[in-house]
Amino acid sequence: MKYSKGDIVKFKLESGEVQKGDVRYIEKTGYGEVLYINSFNRWAYKVPEKRVISRVHLKK
Repeated sequence: MKYSKGDIVKFKLESGEVQKGDVRYIEKTGYGEVLYINSFNRWAYKVPEKRVISRVHLKK
């Protein structure tokens, strides 16, 4: 699935914990895309696209 800047996504950390955050930057590498995500717990993460679980749709 393709993601873009500003998307809110659910992703898995190496520890197995699941977090939510918004995509701030996407880096294209030879192995795929790496997403830089600001999590809602005030941490920033560098996450390979394969660890992103899904896009989160906010309820209005």
